[in-house]
Amino acid sequence: MNNEGVSYTRTQFKKEFAKLMESASIPSNMSNAEITKRYMELFSFVEPYIPRKLFRFRKCDINSIISFEQNTIPVCAAYKFPDKYDSTVYYDHKTILQRARKAYDQLMPNWLFMLKNNPSAFPSNQMTSKILELIHSSKSDGEIIELIWHDYEKLQYEWEQHITKQEQWPRANKTTKIACFTEAVKSKFMWDNYADGYTGFALEYDFRGWRSLSINNHAVMLFPVIYSSQKMDATEMIDILGAQNYMIYNNVSEDIKRHYAATVPINSLYFQRMYLYKDKAEYSHEKEWRLLDMEDMNSPEANEDYFAINDTNSLKAIYYGPEINSHYKSHLRSIAKQKKIREYDVILDTNNRKYTLKTILLK
Repeated sequence: MNNEGVSYTRTQFKKEFAKLMESASIPSNMSNAEITKRYMELFSFVEPYIPRKLFRFRKCDINSIISFEQNTIPVCAAYKFPDKYDSTVYYDHKTILQRARKAYDQLMPNWLFMLKNNPSAFPSNQMTSKILELIHSSKSDGEIIELIWHDYEKLQYEWEQHITKQEQWPRANKTTKIACFTEAVKSKFMWDNYADGYTGFALEYDFRGWRSLSINNHAVMLFPVIYSSQKMDATEMIDILGAQNYMIYNNVSEDIKRHYAATVPINSLYFQRMYLYKDKAEYSHEKEWRLLDMEDMNSPEANEDYFAINDTNSLKAIYYGPEINSHYKSHLRSIAKQKKIREYDVILDTNNRKYTLKTILLK
């Protein structure tokens, strides 16, 4: 992650950031100190390229106005986004099943040996009973291994279910909540789609120096979206996570789980990467950055769809849409004056042949 002394344009930075997130690894079996060091290196790479102005478009509703008044940034779980592909990943089903068979062939001889010598070391379940029954028959180890794989369909079905669960998990996960920002306050598309047809408002933030904020079991990170023509390939991670999930579900011994976690570590960056990929053809014009609020699984907010984090004085200005209701505008202006932030009117530029919007600073 060391790009010290290298300077990029913002476009070059985003390409380098995408390459970095694709190739970099922060293995979960590192010490906490080393993991923190690696993340700090990542934040140091991103920080110089955070735009001075990032904008968030809002509707004029009670929640948006209260949030503005209370200096908070609302965040929500990914499945609340209307784009059904948001925070989804790809995995190669065939490759994972092939790996499962390979791992099975490597592990089963050891399991058979241990079951023959110490059956009580394994959990008492249908699979264990089936293997013990076959061990006490006249069948060879090779025959037992094939029979378990081909005849015990529940084993394969359960494995596929755990894999599918991991594929769906990023979008369904509530412990990571997201807030979306854009570099473009004069985007007609953004005003139309995210500010309720020009009737809402936009807030300007300066997140430079943000890095990572940790408050009350919340780790808050800011990254640019990675626009791509393909979904993120999560085959490797889903394979590992599926195996871990399967072992938990089947009450595999703690020793085996610890050994697996130590020898087959998770790339911790996966838990940020999976929320950063979006369809390039459909969304690249949004120039989006994402604030990720990553909550501790035991925090009271971990099962909620929404939360609000403090904006840490990063709010700098408000922009009023061309069609905003005068009652809402008056109320928002009174709040803005209390906050002593800049105010702008956004208007259609009728003196220009181009389809442009103008911003006018209010006194």
